[in-house]
Amino acid sequence: MWVIIRWLRNNAYPLTTLFLFLFSFNLVLRYQVYQHSLYFNQSVSFFRTVDGWRSSLTQYFELREENNYLKEENLILRKQLARNYFYHSPSFDSTFVDTNTNGASRLAYRYHHANVIRNEFRKRDNYFYINQGSLDSIEVGMAVLSPLGAAGIVTHISDHYARVMSVLNSNFEITSWIPNIGLRQGAVKWDFKNTSSGIIDEINRSEAIKKGQDVLTSNYSSIFPPGTPIGKIDRVVNSEKSQYLQIRILFATDFKRLNHVYCVKNLFSKTLDQLKTEELND
Repeated sequence: MWVIIRWLRNNAYPLTTLFLFLFSFNLVLRYQVYQHSLYFNQSVSFFRTVDGWRSSLTQYFELREENNYLKEENLILRKQLARNYFYHSPSFDSTFVDTNTNGASRLAYRYHHANVIRNEFRKRDNYFYINQGSLDSIEVGMAVLSPLGAAGIVTHISDHYARVMSVLNSNFEITSWIPNIGLRQGAVKWDFKNTSSGIIDEINRSEAIKKGQDVLTSNYSSIFPPGTPIGKIDRVVNSEKSQYLQIRILFATDFKRLNHVYCVKNLFSKTLDQLKTEELND
C-alpha cells in the first residue's frame, strides 16, 4: 500500500498533467463541432478496418466449413434453375424473370456480393454490417441473402458500408410460402429463443402442415425474390385456446456463421411503389 502511495506522490506532476490533458481533449471533442466530426469519422473508419481484419482472420480458419456451405449453395442453385425453367413457360407466372409478349425475358433481380464484417445475434434487435455501400450500388431496402436463405434487409448505408436488419430482429417479418400445400398465409418472425428458430402465427387449423416441409418467401414480397428458402417446419403447435395453428420453423441460415451474403435489388420495385402510391391517392 505504501509503495503505491509513494509512487503516486513521486509521479504526481506527470499524472496531473496527463489528467488535465485528457480532460481538455475530451472537452474539445464534445463541444467543438469540427474536431468532434473529424474524430468520429476517423474512429468509425478505424474500427471498420479492424472489423475487416478480424473478419478476414475468422474466414481463414473456417475454410472447411465454408466449403460445405458452397456445396449446399450449389445444390440450391441447381434446384432453382430447374424451377425457373418451369416457371418461364408462357403458361405460368415467372418467379425471377418477367416475360415480354414477344417471348424475350427481362431480368427482375440483380445480385451484389458482400462480406459480413460484424455480426450481432445475442440481442433482441440484431444487425450485421457488410463491406459494401452506396458506391457499390447498395441501397436501403435491398434484401440480403446468405448462401442458404434469407438473412435480412438493408436499413442504413454509407459510401463503403451498410447495416442490415437481421432476421433475428423483433421488427423483422417476411411473408411465407409453403409450396407442398400451396399455402401463402402468415409471416415468419423470430421467436427470441435461439438463433436457429422462428414462428409463423395465425395458420388455419384445416391446413395440412407437416414437419420437414419447406418454408420459402412468397411472391407477395416486393423485397425478397419468391422461392428463397427461409427454413423448414420443425413443429406444429395446436392449442385449444386458439383458433389458429402456430408453426415453429428452423431457419435455413446459420446466423452465427454469416460470412458471405448477397444483396438483392428488385429492378421493378419503383414501378410497384408507384402503383401503390397511385392506389392510395385514388
